[in-house]
Amino acid sequence: MKGFGWPLFAAALWIVLWPAHSALCPVWTPTRASEEIRRLQQQLQHWDDAYYRQGQSPVADADYDSLQQRLNHWQHCFNPPQPAYAPQLPGEGEHLHPVAHTGVKKMRDKLALAYWMQGRHDLWVQPKVDGIAVSLVYRHGKLVSLLSRGDGLRGEEWLAKA
Repeated sequence: MKGFGWPLFAAALWIVLWPAHSALCPVWTPTRASEEIRRLQQQLQHWDDAYYRQGQSPVADADYDSLQQRLNHWQHCFNPPQPAYAPQLPGEGEHLHPVAHTGVKKMRDKLALAYWMQGRHDLWVQPKVDGIAVSLVYRHGKLVSLLSRGDGLRGEEWLAKA
């Protein structure tokens, strides 16, 4: 038994855990998997268009995030080499933001956030407000620039529309 200990244990663990892993992926034919993935991609793209191009928020953030995670999971189950879903953002614009509109990746839960925060002492936290993000630039009390979020680094000048 001494010589068989580790390989035997690993094989037993694999046999026990494999069904649980397999249960996480839907039991679909390749055709159905492709159709379900395509349908979910189309739904997310529709919501992305409404949010990024039309300034609408047709679905709660939590619902969107949940479906995006589901799509990424299904893609992993049926098409492992495919990249994770990422929304198609509109053109970034040509004007640099004075301060970049960046953020961190969404954390799954409080534990993931606590882990990410370890060792960081210079954090700036603000509430998330749904709507259109812009940079407002004032000089001597006068609004001189209003930039759309764009890609976070560059945006479109909207001052004429204000």
